[in-house]
Amino acid sequence: MTDQELKDLVASFAEDRKEIAALQKETDRIIKELSRRMGGVDENIGSHAEQYFQNILMGKLSFAGQKYDKMIANMECCKNGISLIEFDIVLVNGKSVAIIETKHRIHPKFVKELAEERLPKFRELWPEYSKHKIYLGIAGFSFNQKVLEEAEKYGICVLRQVGDSVEIKTNKLRVY
Repeated sequence: MTDQELKDLVASFAEDRKEIAALQKETDRIIKELSRRMGGVDENIGSHAEQYFQNILMGKLSFAGQKYDKMIANMECCKNGISLIEFDIVLVNGKSVAIIETKHRIHPKFVKELAEERLPKFRELWPEYSKHKIYLGIAGFSFNQKVLEEAEKYGICVLRQVGDSVEIKTNKLRVY
């Protein structure tokens, strides 16, 4: 191979590298756009589940055999304009609080997170409910057996859509 052929080869590699970088940049842009669109779909599905169960519980103002005075939808605690935590549905009366989190599809890790992480945060951020009995619930359209087992283990009520109605499973419901 001559010196000129070697120089031409190196130059073509440099040109190829520029083309690859431009293609990579375009691919990254497309992936980012798809992620944004898919996130929007996921958010809309989650909002649908949240709204569905909020409407059901607002109409009844009862949960696991308890009557409640009010429902707070999307109860949120912010500090310095930053959201620390939000609860989808909170039912309150003079003695009890029911915290119900909604998702389109419930995963087992979410059950544990509600009992072990989110509940202590609620107690910390809303001390006015420190003497209230607290009941936990998860509401969604899709559950697998592992979720049901985790909910029973933690004493968390399960609310799910079955046809045109809502099924509420209170097996081993625990007072926190």
